[in-house]
Amino acid sequence: MKKLQLPAGYEIPDDPDTGRMDASYLRTDFGLRPKPGEEPAELPIWVRWAHFHVSRSRQLAGVSGPMNGDVLGYTAGLARIAECIGVVEQEVEQEQEEDPPYSFMPEVEAGRVTEGQKVVVYWRNKDQVAHFLRVDGDRLLLLLQGSERRFRPDLVRHPKEDEFPEVAENFNEPQGVTA
Repeated sequence: MKKLQLPAGYEIPDDPDTGRMDASYLRTDFGLRPKPGEEPAELPIWVRWAHFHVSRSRQLAGVSGPMNGDVLGYTAGLARIAECIGVVEQEVEQEQEEDPPYSFMPEVEAGRVTEGQKVVVYWRNKDQVAHFLRVDGDRLLLLLQGSERRFRPDLVRHPKEDEFPEVAENFNEPQGVTA
């Protein structure tokens, strides 16, 4: 499923001087209207998401000016749907909890990979065995199927235990020499 995104810091307009009272209307619609002297509550993420996408769609269609009551009602309905199915909130939580992108480069920089060592690279939609040669700029130079190829560090990893057992752990070490 495509992620439903909201630009960082997106604020719904709430300026009586310009007639853009979208946030006030939506707060009233969702029962978040402040009492006199209170600070207005922040609108939930799904409301801001719905407003952003309705505004963006209007902009792409060439519609300008403040949203009227019908459009704000549509925005509130879209926000309620997004809340019910949990798509917006779920995706926002996932983005915050995501780990930094994987990279094999720290393994190489820490000296845990030697020249000729067996590695696994995700290439042509599958994991394939290769041997590490060296770092080439921001890429890793690997020996794959008899050819030297450059790969992004996020595509390379250490092999799992018993993965590709038929391939030598390091092509620089003698294999199965018998006298």
